[in-house]
Amino acid sequence: MRIIAWSITDVGRVRSHNEDSYLVNDDLGLYLVADGMGGHAGGALASRTCVEVVDDVVGQSFSRLDTMSDDNASAAVNELLGVAASEASARIFDRAMAEPELHGMGTTLCGVMVHRDRAHVVHVGDSRCYLFRQGSARQLTSDHSWLNEQVQAGLLTPEEAEQSDLKHIITRSVGFEREVHADLLSVAVSPGDAFLLCSDGMCNYLELDELERLAKAHYYGDLARVCTELALERGGEDNVTVVVVLVANDADKRKASPAAPVRTVSDTLPPT
Repeated sequence: MRIIAWSITDVGRVRSHNEDSYLVNDDLGLYLVADGMGGHAGGALASRTCVEVVDDVVGQSFSRLDTMSDDNASAAVNELLGVAASEASARIFDRAMAEPELHGMGTTLCGVMVHRDRAHVVHVGDSRCYLFRQGSARQLTSDHSWLNEQVQAGLLTPEEAEQSDLKHIITRSVGFEREVHADLLSVAVSPGDAFLLCSDGMCNYLELDELERLAKAHYYGDLARVCTELALERGGEDNVTVVVVLVANDADKRKASPAAPVRTVSDTLPPT
């Protein structure tokens, strides 16, 4: 299998600066999205530090995976991603403690690492990872947010949560505390599977069923752009970052193909 990835980030229509960061590292099969918090300087620094540290930690240990069996390698990748998230959290926290103007900064982290025939997901916060497979879509991550916890506890309905003004409150982040526990999961992959990583500046505007329809109607190479444009048209109140990761067959030499021209951004959403 080989991996093809497409990425985009946009400051949005309201913010004056972009606190999102992302990573596309085809050599490691590692793809990340981080949404920083803590103001202009702190948020951008936190998200950038996070993706750089995770990339570095994974890169340092990547070669030892070659000597492992599939089962051992799968467990090692999960452990490695957890260690990398923890190292990023410690690095960000220590920097904030050393510089008072950065106190309270942190970031979400959502990433996928494709190794052999498995995809490993690491997740902290409310950025998301979706899987597209055989015409269907599902959300692989569960938001670490106050609203999601209220829904899971049965105290709010999903509809009430959707209308709430408290979507920005997250209950876990990288760097706000020195130690962080990342959610880790792995799934077997086959050629044709695709993953979409995004900050909440996108997923706050698009529902799962819409993403499924968009993925059916567009080339994966255009999906990041299409989703970003829709989020901007629907408000764009936050930074928007999207990374699409396609698992392709080794014999498949395609590159991203252009979708048919559209008249407006709304035309990208197929009719029900």
